[in-house]
Amino acid sequence: MNEAAPAPGALPVASAGPTASHPAFGIGQDGTYTRTGQVLAFLAGLWTMVLFFPLLFVGAILYTKAEEVFKDDPARARKLVSWSWLSVTVAPVLAVAVVIAATLPFR
Repeated sequence: MNEAAPAPGALPVASAGPTASHPAFGIGQDGTYTRTGQVLAFLAGLWTMVLFFPLLFVGAILYTKAEEVFKDDPARARKLVSWSWLSVTVAPVLAVAVVIAATLPFR
């Protein structure tokens, strides 16, 4: 309660270390989406919604948790964001591949 408020327009500063200078893909230094990250996240969300709907929720939950912990633990937030990207990009493709492979013997 005795902490001074940041100056208007000041960006929060992440802790010094390797993760502070290298945020997760599509994430800016302040922990928010970059413009490219917003576009790619939207497209990946559509992709996931069409192919494997439950993973859309997994990605959203992981990213929301990453936003909550970014201020205190940027390294953990980076891992959560990476997992959210995997859940909306790679996992739906793998799910479709498994379904196709499972149905091939029946054709």
